[in-house]
Amino acid sequence: MRTLSRIALVLACLLAGIVALGPILWAASTSFKSANRIFAVPPELLPRSPTLAHYANLIAEGVHWAFLNSFAYAAVAVLAALLFGATAGYALMRYPVAGRPAVLLVFLATMAVPGFAVLLPTQMLAAGIGLQNTWAILPILYAGHILPFTVWVTRSHFATVPRELEQAAEIDGYSRAEAVWRIVLPGAKPALLAAATFGFLHCWNDYVTGSTMVDAPELRTLQVALIFFQGFHGRDWGSLMAGVIIATIPPVVVFLLFRKFLIGGFADGSVKG
Repeated sequence: MRTLSRIALVLACLLAGIVALGPILWAASTSFKSANRIFAVPPELLPRSPTLAHYANLIAEGVHWAFLNSFAYAAVAVLAALLFGATAGYALMRYPVAGRPAVLLVFLATMAVPGFAVLLPTQMLAAGIGLQNTWAILPILYAGHILPFTVWVTRSHFATVPRELEQAAEIDGYSRAEAVWRIVLPGAKPALLAAATFGFLHCWNDYVTGSTMVDAPELRTLQVALIFFQGFHGRDWGSLMAGVIIATIPPVVVFLLFRKFLIGGFADGSVKG
């Protein structure tokens, strides 16, 4: 009976892996096929004559600039969210902030509101102040999206750092800022990395905000730029699949490097504070 259970578990895991990875593997295979073999019958699981023509086409079309745009937007947004989020999380944990429960409730409520629900008023506001279709708009909005999560996670970790450690550092001659920098922040490294990982994945995978707020080709994100791979008679599926593979690599690498911090950040944020 135990053997049958193990076999069933292995088969279930194998099936789940096929369902999850099947589309990605098919996209990878398609990206290396020549254009006349993509719709071959019967379908080719592996390309008979692999080619890098579709990847070369991506570079010729300037998609690498969209890749750099996405990376730059995400990096700036994450750094800004960490700076302001960690500062707010520390203040809400250490200082007698008036209306603290209400402030925390507001942060929690903003995480529950879908981004597209406020997209139209946000677009109108951005256009009104001259930020729409500029380099600054997406980092600002992305930082706002991930800021509430950053505040909650960092606040939860700051709660685990004894106040006596900071007091001891101050007795040794450190200022409050130096005590936070040398004592508190190193202990909050898992929270900061969790927030940074979550924030990067959110920014990198965004399409709706990027397609709404930015229209200039030189400012497009990678997710938006890939939509424009259409020919006169249909989509350029080879180049599109090559772009999908390129867009998949950074999130996978980031998640594999920092997954334990991301999981730990979610767990700590749900049980502490």
